[in-house]
Amino acid sequence: MTSHNNTLALAVLCATVVLGGCGGTGSIAAATPAGPATPVAPPTGAASARGTLLADAFGAYPRLVRQQHHQDAALNGRLVASMTSTENGQSVAAIHGSADDGKSFQRIGVIADPELKHGMCCGTLYELPVAIGALPAGTLLFSASVGADRAGTPMENRIYRSADGGATWHYLSLCGTGRIAKTMQRPSGIWEPEFAIAASGELVCYYSDETLDGHSQVLVRVTSRDGVTWSAPHTIVAGDDANARPGMPIVRRLPSGAYLMTYENCYAGPLDCALRAKRSPDGLDWGAANDPGFRLETASGQFFRHAPTFAWSPAAGQANGMLIAIGQILVDKNGVPDASGNGKVVFTNTSADGSGPWRVAPAPLSLPAAPLKTNWCQNYSTPLLPSADGKTLLMVQTDGAEGPSCRARFGGAALAP
Repeated sequence: MTSHNNTLALAVLCATVVLGGCGGTGSIAAATPAGPATPVAPPTGAASARGTLLADAFGAYPRLVRQQHHQDAALNGRLVASMTSTENGQSVAAIHGSADDGKSFQRIGVIADPELKHGMCCGTLYELPVAIGALPAGTLLFSASVGADRAGTPMENRIYRSADGGATWHYLSLCGTGRIAKTMQRPSGIWEPEFAIAASGELVCYYSDETLDGHSQVLVRVTSRDGVTWSAPHTIVAGDDANARPGMPIVRRLPSGAYLMTYENCYAGPLDCALRAKRSPDGLDWGAANDPGFRLETASGQFFRHAPTFAWSPAAGQANGMLIAIGQILVDKNGVPDASGNGKVVFTNTSADGSGPWRVAPAPLSLPAAPLKTNWCQNYSTPLLPSADGKTLLMVQTDGAEGPSCRARFGGAALAP
């Protein structure tokens, strides 16, 4: 979670994001398929810089995956998108699908767990590439952080599973429960779950953890062999300064077999939140926890602040493919928002591991008014999904330009080599 001066500010931010809180504990999600829906189609002609509404409803913290491993071949190749939304005043995860590689989407399902009545934050969507316990390859997992507005109760990362491509969902387990930090005498947050399969074959859940004594926030990992029983949290990034707040981890396995993680490197007080990255040979060992890794920046010193995501693409003519990264706010080498690309660009890198300077490339979507300061909606944790052949890039971008609440828009464009 983006750095703030105290836990109250964090709770208020999370409550704002979901229009009613980030809470809930309990056992089972409503397995409720959505009814028929009319596909949302993009405008004709050239791609719109604003993109197309994923749904004309509140939408925040979107995620986007391409199914590739399901035993039902008809589901493979379909895109699935999730976003935090609201229905009848309650937080839900709205699930949308695309059968035409992102040209249009339609509502296919919803996670409407009654335990989410206090809201949720920071959802993630993941397709299992291999079987984990009784969960076959192709199972979709959705997890979100819940419980921020329920006094005296530690937060949880609740996981839901879908065996049918996102139409129906069932509660699976918790991949994290907040501890109560003794030095703070209060329950603090756990945020932003993220999944990967380690080289060991274990399912890993990474998340931001505010509940470790002596630290404002750290990044941790937990592991599971069956998706049900999870290990104790192991700290993987923690600053030497107690006010350091690393957060929002995104992890991808690269063609070399190694792993790359991006995160925002924040500090309680002055907000820097530069996009940084660390490497791991196996998805478990990320080196010394107090090693912040390296900052993703261009040859001229431009870098992103806040809410980073990244993806790998099989770029033609590039032996290593291409890494593509984005953050909420583009700044110049002095940390000043860069008007030439803020809200309009992504970074690319064709090295094997993100080394060296990154290049600026046009993003498929751009904001009409890019943020100069961080906020919970605009371009916040924007998912990127390259096409299977690496020629185009699809993204889902959030903005509040439509009116009083946040909206998610999707769009794709050719990916610059």
